[in-house]
Amino acid sequence: MGEHVFRELTLPTRFSTTSSDLLLTNSTEIFPSAKFIYINAYGIFQDILNRPAAFGFTVTNAGCCGVGRNNGQITCLPLQTPCRNRNQYVFWDAFHPTEAANIIVGRRSYSAQSASDAYPYDIRRLTQQ
Repeated sequence: MGEHVFRELTLPTRFSTTSSDLLLTNSTEIFPSAKFIYINAYGIFQDILNRPAAFGFTVTNAGCCGVGRNNGQITCLPLQTPCRNRNQYVFWDAFHPTEAANIIVGRRSYSAQSASDAYPYDIRRLTQQ
């Protein structure tokens, strides 16, 4: 591991280009030898929710494994049987995306499909620096 350990930055709102630029500029000033990028996981996930069929999802309003209304009030419990077609669900339980949704976010983080996916560039380009 590196000399510094960074905690995940979690913000409840979307970043604007100005906000991410400011964050990256300040981070670069603090750690001049480091390279920073911003991955818009929130925006990528919103794209999945706005166009689920484009990503192969048919269920966006229920969890694959959970308890309560739409399997979304309590997380999946031990020994509970999950849905059989989990690749068609966006949500695993009340809080977590399915593996299929996470794979899409990961792929778009690595190789951006939209200019808003990553700033100033994606992970693929970062590894080429």
